[in-house]
Amino acid sequence: MRHVGFGSSASIAIALASAACIAPRDNEAGVQSADSELVSANGLTAINGLTMTNGLTMTNGLGLRNGLTMTNGLTMTNGLMSTSAGRTTLAYLVRCALPAGQKVIRKDATGASYTFAGALGLAPQWETGACDTACQEWVSACMLAHVNTTGVHVPIWLVGANPAIGWGQNADYPNQEGTFFGNIFKLNEARTVDAYYCNGAGFLSDVVPGRIGAGQRNAPYRNLFNEGGYCHLNGCLPSTARTHNVPDGYRQCEMGDGTSTAWTRPITVWRQNQAYDAAGAIIEGTTADGRTVRYDFESGTDGWTSGNGNITLTSSSSAGGQTGGRALHVSYDSGSSRVQIAGPAGLSLDAGSQVSFYLFVSANTALTSVNPLIKRAGGGGDMRVENPIANLLKGSWNVVTVTVPPGMVGTQVAIEFETSGAFSASVDAITW
Repeated sequence: MRHVGFGSSASIAIALASAACIAPRDNEAGVQSADSELVSANGLTAINGLTMTNGLTMTNGLGLRNGLTMTNGLTMTNGLMSTSAGRTTLAYLVRCALPAGQKVIRKDATGASYTFAGALGLAPQWETGACDTACQEWVSACMLAHVNTTGVHVPIWLVGANPAIGWGQNADYPNQEGTFFGNIFKLNEARTVDAYYCNGAGFLSDVVPGRIGAGQRNAPYRNLFNEGGYCHLNGCLPSTARTHNVPDGYRQCEMGDGTSTAWTRPITVWRQNQAYDAAGAIIEGTTADGRTVRYDFESGTDGWTSGNGNITLTSSSSAGGQTGGRALHVSYDSGSSRVQIAGPAGLSLDAGSQVSFYLFVSANTALTSVNPLIKRAGGGGDMRVENPIANLLKGSWNVVTVTVPPGMVGTQVAIEFETSGAFSASVDAITW
């Protein structure tokens, strides 16, 4: 089974996992895949012609009843072929739908020829035949996952039930970012486009909408869930496929305008917790949401301690890391208790400051809650946010936050663990 990793950037590219990304020009075919994992780079800043009330096939010269290689499946003189943005949308559509080795060649109204190469093969039947509901939903999920309005390189890893990509996790992409689903080719009964996503446990709830531009004017991308819009807190059904006893993604999510639809062809995205500049280089010491890392535990425990003799703190690579390769490993070897670890005192965190902690807990953890704290000078009246373990994605990286309340200056950050017995956990990339 072949698993596929993708990236987002300002140019279209597909390359082998170990190779550099190569950006073809608008009229080039793109680099075709080999048998190993793929890394793709996407510049789909918008799905051309797609709005809240306009499906992709309505004005773009694109037909669902005929194959992409057929003249009446994709017209040459209007719609997607008539603009650079439209051809970029078409390039991603073909890459998502057709397998490597297949291509669509079309001329625009001026006679210029363009070659669009397949890569993933989520809907290979569309090459010469109709694109049915399954085809539409797989291609929709793939294209939604590729949208990136940030203009910077963002490598991502995609999984789903479609055998063209399959299930499986990759240690190089440790954080679940989000899941994408719907049907962007036509309008639903409410006369809107089903272009949906939900948030993964590995990032704050503003990361996915920030990448795809969900808050931009007339953007069709929507998350209708409560609880921060997180997939795992809103009934999405996890995959039966697991890696280290952790579901690889989701096999169904329900969402919709008016009548809710059970979407059974979602694609889940995993990614690194890294920020990138316009050239695609990693911005050291910065998380994916642009926050500055205050403690990264790469060279030690960064002054974090515990007054509990049953707790051992070390800098460890056992769970990997967020902005580096190591994290603070917390090992507790006693019974039921509430225990704390804390960073150095003497901070001055103003009211409104949000502190984020990235946390890894094992799939069979004895923890019952993980509670970030902000301490005030002199003790007493600490700000504490309780996070029941049921709210976390066990066996994976999560993010928990606490905000300095009005009238308080925070002098120290800490984490309280409530447990029924011995446990181990990892903490990393603490930001504010």
